[in-house]
Amino acid sequence: MHAMALDVNSTVWTFISWGRPFQLISPSLDCSSPETTPIQMECDKTFSAILTRSGDVYVLWPFGDTFEDQYQETMAKLDKDESMKAIVPDGGRIIPCHTWEMKMDPVRLPTLPDLPDLPMTGLPEEECRKETKLIKIATLEQCFIGLTNKGYVLKINGLQRKESIRTWFYVSGIVQIISYLFLICDKLPNHSEIENVKKHSAFHPTTSDDGQERPPQVELSSDTMLITHVSYITFISSEFCLRFPNI
Repeated sequence: MHAMALDVNSTVWTFISWGRPFQLISPSLDCSSPETTPIQMECDKTFSAILTRSGDVYVLWPFGDTFEDQYQETMAKLDKDESMKAIVPDGGRIIPCHTWEMKMDPVRLPTLPDLPDLPMTGLPEEECRKETKLIKIATLEQCFIGLTNKGYVLKINGLQRKESIRTWFYVSGIVQIISYLFLICDKLPNHSEIENVKKHSAFHPTTSDDGQERPPQVELSSDTMLITHVSYITFISSEFCLRFPNI
């Protein structure tokens, strides 16, 4: 397992050993421009995803061959130096921390595909004219979803290994299911588009076993909807939760 974090300078830190976190050094993440300034990161069991201010996404595989070889080589060198051993003293509650740097270029994911118009978001016309870009990401099992500044929810697969082919998916309208990739992505408009969301059973009255009609679980108070947050629910495989601030 591993974890990643951003410091106040948007520097990327990786924790595989808690006592020896390392800074990721790469021109792709040097904070010299929006394209190279990280704003969010997410970790799966096998990969890490880094979102930049411009909406680009970079991926690393901490347990892949190149990454693992460099990590193990550095650990072996540090183990020979007694002052660099992260040993918790008897009765201590703080792990001594010895930092180091790893030079590694992450893989940049493909740009977003052409997307259909997303009506009834409530966004001002000025915002609608802006370039569509990712603003948040959330990991799933060997893939992750992304949220754009205009409320689209997309999914990208093929993150099992560095050599995989990856494509962003946002499927709208009637789709012929021709592969497993489409099968798991064809419902994304049900989360992004208000007309599809309104069809969910939570927004309609139901009838209980005793024949009594129950009111909707959620009341629709607006004719517009804009998704602003996405996050992974760890105890439900391949599911995600959304936040609708104005529905």
